[in-house]
Amino acid sequence: MFYFGIFVFVALVVIRLGRCQVALSDTNQARTKATEWLLKEWIEPLPGAPTRLTGGWDDSNTIRVLTALQLVDNGWLFNPANKEKAELAIRHMNSEILNGLVKSANMTSLSSEEGAQYINGLLATCQNPENFYGHNLVTMLTRRIDSIPSGSGTKNVGQVIAAVSALCNAGAPVPPAAIQRINSELKPTSGSCAFCVEGSSMAILAMKCLKDRSGPVDPLVAGISTRQIAYVKGKQEKDGGFDDLISTSIAVQAANAVGTVNLPINVAAALNYILQDQDKETGSFGNPVFTSIVLPTLIGRSGLDVRTVSCPAAKTAGNPIRSDQIRMLLSIEDNIYAQTTVETKVDTAPGQTILQIMNEQSAKHPRAFKFATEAANGGTQLTGLNSVVNDSKNNWSWRVFRIPPGSNQAPQPVATLDNGLGTNVQNGDRIIFRFGRG
Repeated sequence: MFYFGIFVFVALVVIRLGRCQVALSDTNQARTKATEWLLKEWIEPLPGAPTRLTGGWDDSNTIRVLTALQLVDNGWLFNPANKEKAELAIRHMNSEILNGLVKSANMTSLSSEEGAQYINGLLATCQNPENFYGHNLVTMLTRRIDSIPSGSGTKNVGQVIAAVSALCNAGAPVPPAAIQRINSELKPTSGSCAFCVEGSSMAILAMKCLKDRSGPVDPLVAGISTRQIAYVKGKQEKDGGFDDLISTSIAVQAANAVGTVNLPINVAAALNYILQDQDKETGSFGNPVFTSIVLPTLIGRSGLDVRTVSCPAAKTAGNPIRSDQIRMLLSIEDNIYAQTTVETKVDTAPGQTILQIMNEQSAKHPRAFKFATEAANGGTQLTGLNSVVNDSKNNWSWRVFRIPPGSNQAPQPVATLDNGLGTNVQNGDRIIFRFGRG
């Protein structure tokens, strides 16, 4: 005999829906094992080998994994027990994002899904995507939407949906044209297609975010939500799934976000379908990407919940300089490719040359601060920084300048990094690495 509802027997809560029986203790256990597996996949930094990871997950998965851990734990990064690993993970994630921005020339060659992932990752880790080391990722992603190819029935609309969701999560304006594109291009029929359930579920989540904003709801937003909910609720198969593991996970996230009253799917059957895909020995759902997508589903959360991660209160006190150190400012100015300026405060021992401080920063941040040099003019000159190298054909090169503390004068050229006038750094100095025409 089958019952609809929730029953509590001792500490076991069982959901019975149709022919499916899923214990909440099963989802809790699955979530715990999946989390443990992700943490086991962590790659420890290897001392003395700057080309190795600074502590994170391989194949550019640190952003996805950290976002999932934050959604599941609601503050994994800020748990004192995770302090050492969390600091390394944040450093690695930020390096991944900075490298991605440099290689894609500020998202111009980056998919909107990746750009959305960057923004959601920064929100989940309590960082500002509108001022990330001088980069405004929200503005970049907004511009990127316009270059996504159009076409009804293509997966390109998924990039638009991902961008809209991330912009909404960040509290930024969403271009009306993007909503119109979702409305015109995401119109699955009653038949099946490879992306229809996943795309529709993503659209439901994006529209939910927009509907949560204050003020009247755009009729187009409401219409998209109603249409895609009607589509998804009719696509659940007899085994409880929706096409595949990822589509099923996102469909459950959509149902949790809008409520099963509005999206009446058999959540218990869908969870049972998801749990069947978990490796019972390791806890993995196949790889870090799939596991990171599934994890929030097991606790009733979704990508929209990056908006509600508990962030520590901002420190009101300043960061004093130790008595045995000086503080200077490193400024990286790319006037050709990224056309941005990234500034970093550095506390270091006094009496060092620019080259010594660069070596020190490279050892601390091997993926975020990489450089190349050559011997010239009786010393060492900079030839490349963070994948951007001198280009003699176009007469583009790196030059180094110094502005003394309290000085309003123009930046002073520094001939070499380790020999000659201006190479020894003083407290309050600003050292500029500028890439432009020679």
